[in-house]
Amino acid sequence: MVTPNRRLAQALQSEFSGFQAARGLRAWETAAILPFDAFVQQLWEDALYSDLAAQVPLLLSGAQEQALWEEAIHGARRALPEYSAAPAAAQCRQAWELAHRWRLPPDRSGMPDEDARAFHDWSSRYARVTRDKCQTDSARLPDVVMPHLGHAALRKPALLVLFGMDIVTPQMRDFIDALEAQGCEIVRSLSPARQADVKRVELADAKEEIEAAAHWARSRLESTFSQERRRIGVVVPDLETSRARVQRIFANVMRPDHLVAGEAAALPFNISLGRALAQHPMIADALLVIDLTEHEAAFEAASRVIRSPFVAGAEAEMVPRARLDAWLRRNCPPNVSLDSLSRLAEAPGAPRAPLLLEWMRRLAKFRKASLFGNHLASEWARAFSEALRIAGFPGERSLDSAEHQTLDKWHELLAELATLERVAARMGFQAARERLRTMARDTVFQPESRDVPIQVMGILESAGQEFDHLWVMGLTDEAWPLPARPDPFIPVRAQRAAGIPQADPVTSLELDRRITEGWLGCAGEVVVSHPRMKKESELAPSPLIAAIALSSVEELAVERHATLRDRIRAAAVMVEVQDAQAPAVMEATQPGGTGLFKDQAACPFRAFAVRRLQSEPLEKPRAGLDPRDRGTLVHEMMRAVWTELGTHEKLVETSEAALDRILDDCADRAITVIRRKRSEALTGRYAALERKRLVSLAREWLEEDRRRAPFDVVALEEKHPVTFGGITVNAKLDRMDQLAAGRAIIDYKTG
Repeated sequence: MVTPNRRLAQALQSEFSGFQAARGLRAWETAAILPFDAFVQQLWEDALYSDLAAQVPLLLSGAQEQALWEEAIHGARRALPEYSAAPAAAQCRQAWELAHRWRLPPDRSGMPDEDARAFHDWSSRYARVTRDKCQTDSARLPDVVMPHLGHAALRKPALLVLFGMDIVTPQMRDFIDALEAQGCEIVRSLSPARQADVKRVELADAKEEIEAAAHWARSRLESTFSQERRRIGVVVPDLETSRARVQRIFANVMRPDHLVAGEAAALPFNISLGRALAQHPMIADALLVIDLTEHEAAFEAASRVIRSPFVAGAEAEMVPRARLDAWLRRNCPPNVSLDSLSRLAEAPGAPRAPLLLEWMRRLAKFRKASLFGNHLASEWARAFSEALRIAGFPGERSLDSAEHQTLDKWHELLAELATLERVAARMGFQAARERLRTMARDTVFQPESRDVPIQVMGILESAGQEFDHLWVMGLTDEAWPLPARPDPFIPVRAQRAAGIPQADPVTSLELDRRITEGWLGCAGEVVVSHPRMKKESELAPSPLIAAIALSSVEELAVERHATLRDRIRAAAVMVEVQDAQAPAVMEATQPGGTGLFKDQAACPFRAFAVRRLQSEPLEKPRAGLDPRDRGTLVHEMMRAVWTELGTHEKLVETSEAALDRILDDCADRAITVIRRKRSEALTGRYAALERKRLVSLAREWLEEDRRRAPFDVVALEEKHPVTFGGITVNAKLDRMDQLAAGRAIIDYKTG
């Protein structure tokens, strides 16, 4: 049996297993149910491992196809510099597959626009290269296998059932006809339509719609808990963009305490659409470790690696590494190399994390020995694996099932990277790293989980499936039917002539109408919903469901389940906290200067948190100087100037040339002070501009001081104890002048 997608094949496999178990069997032969593409590949493998091997081209992986398409585009890039190779190659792969599935001839004369002509040139290059190297791809595989179907080595089924194949492309039809000509019996089967109880509901917005669907699914699950197993489906048309929100809301409704559970919470739903492999935390951190071996990496990447649970010593040094990260944020530049990060981590005053420091040193040594020059893709795959091994990846704690599967997929990805040497030349570190990162972004992965009763899926995954209860959301006039989406690299006229769905509004509407009819007949209870508002815009129901009578949510008999927040509020009791339990205010002079009183006046809780609990926000390294550094620079400049001048009389007597020399020298001294703290902050042209600013600002202030009455500077940057309400702090005076009538305090402000 072949199906249009993997999700339907898995559902039928599960149903078959349930049927066999109900018969009392303890073991049985796995049913041969798989997607059409997998069926064709199975026959190709039969031919490859037979005496036909010399006549059968090798099948390219997705990454190999991408590399060859990029090479074809680069070959013509001078003519079309506006194209970015990687995205254009991905679009070319889709157009190439569409052209072969629907038998679209490569007729250059019918290509009026530049995009189609560019694709024709690129595809000609791609076809020539793959032909010369005896290679093929998944788009052409049915045509490769078809001439060999009569060979005895290909294990053809006596009976082939096409289940749920609503759309049969010309290429698929030719392949099926060829199978039938070899004596294979072909049976076409669709899911039988059911008499459904259909209701349409309208919700305020998308968030309320998702919440209603989640409560409905839980109610249906609990109402049938003691009965036979039920299948509950939820279709979300924009699942790709709203996956995170759907996951969060369904988890909060199904198990409100899942975030505070002592172990990973078992949730009764599964979301069909996986995430990019690069978005899984383990793989994201692995890619950041590899990024860290480049000449320089962003501090945020280094910070995440330091705090990652997937490197050596993460559990043993969890607290020291958190403290080290906070310290580095105050002392690290925005971009940092592995060597400089190691030096900073062992600097005086830095929290100690010896295990982290040890593997960073070994990784820096490995980088110098093995990560330079051009290498084959297989050599880069081994080098990346070794770099991660040195870093202790995937960490010291035990991995759960999902993490084990993710790790296995990562190893498969590295193995696929190694195979690129068949189609790509030697490459440098940056090209290899970017290729690996692109592959991780393009690989959609979802760990297998136990069979659960609630399935949340997109439009394509729902095709051909049967449920006991089904909710389809988001059916507004803007979202459904989908707008026509012709491929930009193939002439629209050719797509329309071939009858490609969604090539024009007519075929798109017809396809979506059939999908809608399939939803309305695939379950005993069907709920279709749509939001009333999207931000400030008012929405209307899709014309494909507008004829269904509108019902209220209350008519669905949905129990509103309490969330964790509701439970906490219901159990709330008033607790009185005595302030004496907090750290006491010491009698000694308080650190932080007069800012203590500023915090207390602005927000007593802030003063309590910052001054007594010693809570500080995490800083973020930035390029150049921050406002605090610039203020310190001005203070150091003015201290040096008045240390040199001392009095109003000397200022007036100093010539312009001498004053210029004094200001230049004082600016250099001030910059030197800052460089001792942040060596990278003032360099090159930026240091020259800051020096010029200091000299200009100081001269402007000195002109004001010249016009004042005579004075002597008696104090510079001195601390004086000041007591208010029994609390003593050190007030730092920027400058104090002795005048004839008394003393004046000068407080520098640069804002």
